[in-house]
Amino acid sequence: MAKIEKPFRKTTKGAPPVELEASRNLTKAEDSDLTPLNFKVAADFKRAFKTYAAQMDISMVDLLQRCFEYYKDKN
Repeated sequence: MAKIEKPFRKTTKGAPPVELEASRNLTKAEDSDLTPLNFKVAADFKRAFKTYAAQMDISMVDLLQRCFEYYKDKN
């Protein structure tokens, strides 16, 4: 009778990170660094917001920051 060996199981996890690499997520981002702010809005609002930012020749990030500063000042 032929002897059949078990098939080799390939692990998909990969090697564990080096100890020095594992701690890099504990550092605080600089205040000037951009970080993601993810939320969903209606498609027509996004189109209007993006169009207005383009008309004013500023980025959507700058427009959002200006809107927030204005809102904080008024409330």
